[in-house]
Amino acid sequence: MVMKMSKEVRGVYFHLDAQVYDSPRKIQDIENIFKELSELGITLIFPLAKNTRSQVYYPSRFLKNRVFKNINFLDTVTRIAHEYNMEVHPQYCVFSHGEDFMKNHPEWAFTDRSGVKKNFVCPSSIEAREFEKDIVREIIDNYDIDGISLDYIRSPHGVCYCEKCTSKFKSLTGIDPNKIEDWGDEMYGWWEWQRLQITNFVDEIGEIVHEKNLKLSAYVWTTSARWDVIQDWPAWVRRKLLDFIIPTGYVYSLDMFSKIVREDLIVVRNIIPMYICIGVRTSHGFIENAFKVMQYIDIVRRYGLPGYVFFSLPGLLPLINDLKNII
Repeated sequence: MVMKMSKEVRGVYFHLDAQVYDSPRKIQDIENIFKELSELGITLIFPLAKNTRSQVYYPSRFLKNRVFKNINFLDTVTRIAHEYNMEVHPQYCVFSHGEDFMKNHPEWAFTDRSGVKKNFVCPSSIEAREFEKDIVREIIDNYDIDGISLDYIRSPHGVCYCEKCTSKFKSLTGIDPNKIEDWGDEMYGWWEWQRLQITNFVDEIGEIVHEKNLKLSAYVWTTSARWDVIQDWPAWVRRKLLDFIIPTGYVYSLDMFSKIVREDLIVVRNIIPMYICIGVRTSHGFIENAFKVMQYIDIVRRYGLPGYVFFSLPGLLPLINDLKNII
């Protein structure tokens, strides 16, 4: 376990293509990547442990679909990262699951108001929550990591209308969510109850992680997330459920990036550290070159943030040689 960090925290979501690197013969190539990251001053890595399709990056008792079948990806990158004095916080995509997984667990499915089941588990499902917690325990019990970083700790959109959710809420309040049509106190209470399901789950994961003296973090949407995807991360910050937070910075305008940083800072203040995520290449767009990446980093520094996290490694690698000379 690595405990010491440099003054400016620099992280990267450490994603690698299994078609290229899934071989013991490629471990030296992985080590060479870490050497480059070290020269860039990277202090934390976020390797995938479980992705959005229920695939895992290590041998698991609970999920059998491994992305890397010839090497233990999580074990390999953890060992090498610690050799370079980097912290390791496996990225765990929580509620999002693959179609085959959800077919096997239809009773866990997040269901929209029209009755369509999504490839997300319902945050209020006790069975689903216990399943997710078992996987977190499996990771922290078997790997010398420094923390767990939650992703997809949200709904796909809006609130869940599965039978469990609606019956639980009706039992608590006497109100049937299916009969609420207009925005008012009843609808607000229904959405707030849904947000609390996720917040309570973050708290439960925190108890497991902190019992091992590890850190808990989360990638989150913008400050509107509590309405868009019932992700009330401002409450997580206020309650100090996380040790640090990684708000999205997936915008490709410097003015918009500055606006997001300002809005996030109003919420986070100095309660916990905030490392904004710089989307070097994402499904939303990409930053063209190292000089433009530095413009984003300059904004981070101007607002006094303690660090930032790059998403993700494949987009960062082509820029490293230029970036390390100017960062």
